[in-house]
Amino acid sequence: MPRGTKQRNAIFHARQFRHGISASSDNENEPPSDDQTPVHPPSRKRKTLAAQISEKDERITELETTIADLESSLRQLQYDFDSLQEEHSALVTKNEATSLAHKSLSILKRKADATFSDELRKKQKRIRRLENDRETKAESFSTEITALEDTLDERSRLLAGLEHELAASRTDIHSRDIIILSLQSELKQKQSILTTTRQTVYALRKKSDRAKCALKESRKAHQKLQIWRPTKNGQYTAAACALSRDLTHAGCSAGKIAFAVQSCARAFGIKIHCGFMSARTVGRVVDEGGKYGEIQLAREIMNAPGFVESSDGTTLRGITVESRHITLLVPSYAPNVDDSNQSTWQHRTRFVEVAPALDHTAQRQFQGTMEAANRIADVYSRSPLAAQERRVMEKNEYWRKKLGEGKDHAADGKKEFKISAAHKKDVIIEDLGRAAMDDEDTATGHILTTMMEITDEDLAAAGKISMDEVAALSIEARSQLSETALERRLGEEKFESLTPEEQANLCTHVFGGCCCHKDLNVLRIGYHAVQLVYSTHCLPPPVLLANKANAATIDIGSKDLDNAAVQAAVESSTCGAIKLLQLIGAVLRHKDSERGYQDKCTIFMRQRKLELYDLDEPNKFPDVFNNRYGCYSYAAAEVVCFHGLIQELVTEIIDGKTNSGQANHMEQNILKGLNCDVTMTELVALALYGASVSWPYMATVRGTKDEPINLLSLTGIHRKLPEFCAHVAAHPYILLDPTTSLETLTIDGKPFLN
Repeated sequence: MPRGTKQRNAIFHARQFRHGISASSDNENEPPSDDQTPVHPPSRKRKTLAAQISEKDERITELETTIADLESSLRQLQYDFDSLQEEHSALVTKNEATSLAHKSLSILKRKADATFSDELRKKQKRIRRLENDRETKAESFSTEITALEDTLDERSRLLAGLEHELAASRTDIHSRDIIILSLQSELKQKQSILTTTRQTVYALRKKSDRAKCALKESRKAHQKLQIWRPTKNGQYTAAACALSRDLTHAGCSAGKIAFAVQSCARAFGIKIHCGFMSARTVGRVVDEGGKYGEIQLAREIMNAPGFVESSDGTTLRGITVESRHITLLVPSYAPNVDDSNQSTWQHRTRFVEVAPALDHTAQRQFQGTMEAANRIADVYSRSPLAAQERRVMEKNEYWRKKLGEGKDHAADGKKEFKISAAHKKDVIIEDLGRAAMDDEDTATGHILTTMMEITDEDLAAAGKISMDEVAALSIEARSQLSETALERRLGEEKFESLTPEEQANLCTHVFGGCCCHKDLNVLRIGYHAVQLVYSTHCLPPPVLLANKANAATIDIGSKDLDNAAVQAAVESSTCGAIKLLQLIGAVLRHKDSERGYQDKCTIFMRQRKLELYDLDEPNKFPDVFNNRYGCYSYAAAEVVCFHGLIQELVTEIIDGKTNSGQANHMEQNILKGLNCDVTMTELVALALYGASVSWPYMATVRGTKDEPINLLSLTGIHRKLPEFCAHVAAHPYILLDPTTSLETLTIDGKPFLN
């Protein structure tokens, strides 16, 4: 049903509803008719009417609400109706346009149908005409076709014969092709063989020619090598000088080098053109090699940003000998490497000198370093290399580049370090004073005023001479000394104006103590503390190992212990593990091969270790006689591990004596110490300390040749040492517990070396 119809019906029903309400209202207001008989009394009727009126009022209110809703719906329907009318109008317009398009299409269709009909009639007429032409021509050509068919049959028979002949020919050609291919393959193989043969012949000819040339050259070279000329233009060549230095380094004496070279020449079939170097010339050549090394060292010092010097001394047959070396950044000198690029440089340790000294005092060590620095600077400055590079090394350049020293922990080493640090500070102050005098900002009046303030005391301090020597100076010497004092005064002023950080950077001079000396001192102090334990805790001390004279004194005065001689003999006698190891070392590894039993010890210990323990290791007793680093802990471990073998060896030595077969006093002390429980306890403690702390510590601080250790990188292990040792001292039995972790067993966290 259209929406307009629904709207009209809704309006109609609403009007009827209103009309019915009004009609009912009129009926209610009318008086009752006469034929109606009231049932109720009037009062009740009035109540009923009032109730009906109220109900109707409510009904009216509801109806009004409904009417309002209906009117709202009506308005909505009216709006929808209007919208539908608009849509209807649009559709009507569209329908009219569609009708016009349909009419135009119908017209076009009629025209196309007419055109198609005309074309169709024309085509049909043409088809009929062509069919007539075909029938006419078919009749005319039928005779010709019959004749052509007869000709075709004849030619087909001829073609069949030709095809048979062609097949036979093809078969013949195929067989001949196979023969040709095989012949071509054989030809290629023979050509390849021929080419290879020709190449081989050509190569052999070339090889023969080269061999003839090489033979000729080899004969010439052989003839040339048969005669060696160590000199050129009256001077020994660089190769001859290098050979002399190599032979000297190998241990050949200077006087025997000529004989050694001539002997080797005869063995090699070489003839020396002239005599070789004399002992004096060899000495000069060796000195030249040393000068070459000093020139190279001076050049590396000047190019390096800095270096650290290490030195120590020893005695050789009563003569003090000082050794020095430095570590610095140097070029690699490798081929195809740009040495001007410092990123390719490497840290290397350079030998400086081994020189005798009057003593090992701090002042003497400082003077030795001064002499070495001055000599290096002088050698380079007078060398052709300095002239080529147009450079001169000042004597103070060594101290400017020196950043620290490595020494042991002795008092003389620390004192020498302080003297060196003070001297470097003086050099820096002089450099600052010289720079201040050359600086244009420094007032001339200030320089003159400072010069006027210089006294004889300043001259004595600048020249490090006495007042009497100052008074005896000449005018030129006094003038030079005054200039030095002036530079120092200005340098001190400039140095004081710097910040503490700048002063520290300029005067950098670090002290590095020898780690192996640290371990040596710890072992020495620790063993000394062990000796005090017996008297402090009233424990029985180790057996006394007195020498022969003191032992005789003690035996004689054994009944009179208060005797002064006996007390002196007891106090001067020693005991314990260190004394026992010294005695064993004196017997089993004496520094004099004519006095000890070192050879017998080596043979005996090797044989017995192989028999009992299947051990094949060095069998020399540790060299305690020369007091090397860790030698006593190594010797203690040897005695603890092979206690019975050492007793057996000493017993065999005693039994092997042809004269008496009795033990001497030293051998008696050795057996006495080996049988002493307290002495052996000290040996066990010493060996365990070595295996747990000393040996791994020295292995760590020494590093390897390929991976050297920097002293600055050892902070961690030095901080760990006190805590580790305190833990072991509080729990000594962890060293004998197989379940102990490696971190608490050794200082480096690795298994025992022994």
